[in-house]
Amino acid sequence: MGRAEDIFEKIKNEGESAIDEFIAVQESESLFLDFKRSADGGCGARLNITDRNNLAKAISGFGNSEGGVIVWGIDCSQDTDRGDVACEKVPITNPTRFVSWLQGAVSGCTIPPHIGVQHQSIFISGTDKGYIVTLIPKSNHAPHQVIAKGKGEYRYYIRAGSDFVPTPHAVLAGMFGRRPQPHVYVNFASGSADFSDEETILVNIALLIYNEGPGIASNLFMNAKVISRPGINCEISFSPPDIRIWDSQFMFGMNISAITRSEVLLPPETWIMSFIISIKFKPPFTDPLHIDCICGSGQSPSMKFKFENDFSTILALYENLISKKKDGILTESHLYDFVSKSLNLDRPLTEEKK
Repeated sequence: MGRAEDIFEKIKNEGESAIDEFIAVQESESLFLDFKRSADGGCGARLNITDRNNLAKAISGFGNSEGGVIVWGIDCSQDTDRGDVACEKVPITNPTRFVSWLQGAVSGCTIPPHIGVQHQSIFISGTDKGYIVTLIPKSNHAPHQVIAKGKGEYRYYIRAGSDFVPTPHAVLAGMFGRRPQPHVYVNFASGSADFSDEETILVNIALLIYNEGPGIASNLFMNAKVISRPGINCEISFSPPDIRIWDSQFMFGMNISAITRSEVLLPPETWIMSFIISIKFKPPFTDPLHIDCICGSGQSPSMKFKFENDFSTILALYENLISKKKDGILTESHLYDFVSKSLNLDRPLTEEKK
């Protein structure tokens, strides 16, 4: 993940304690972080126009730059050495409602709209008040122009230090007058689990690369490394990718590195399959499942992700499936469920974007 995503996840996971930490250390606003005090504390009948215009400016500024996070419900004070620093909590009434107002406003804040904006409410325990954290990722569809209500302003902004700065046309031309860039990330395709013998459950998952950006991607790559197998009887292997598309290397049966041939191109909104990971689950289970992976292209940031689960969870899933098979009640749904839960596909697999 990028810096903005790191901050967003930290606040989501730690809740009010993260807000308290910002106040305690007098966290300063930065290239990736902005604090906002709601104009009416969320007590109005709709999103206050000042809050709405602040959101619009942030979407443009962060989206046109490297992304960033707004924390709503924190007041700032000016520090001569550090700039604007978090100094006071000013909680917002009914954070869930405030989130719905923000979500409703996003599409009308900029041209074009930024589809990647996310909001998360943080409640103060035992109250109807709290905070909201808004993630504005770097946009693949920049530049974004602000539509400021009540001001008749149609400006572009970028983030510079701790401020959103109006951007002249010459700067925009230099930033975005280049060829459209791709943005690739991993996707998955899997069937149901299968029994290769009475005690062994086989799982296959295909790793795909999808291009959601407006540009064409080349030099696509997918790497995988086995860190840990669930047990001595478990096997993890990689199917060879299509040699017409990929050059690949296998190392010690535990690593695979694949990159597309020079003539292979991936247009926007299309995908390409790399290789299949096959896992055989057979007791005893004594160690975690852990496979580290990374994918990317020559023109876009790489994406790290992983498959992992603890051996006790795998044992419980295995015994449950074996029991259903013995009782004659095993269904296709149970087999699909085993794949999803054994590989932990229900949780976010992304580890880091660079």
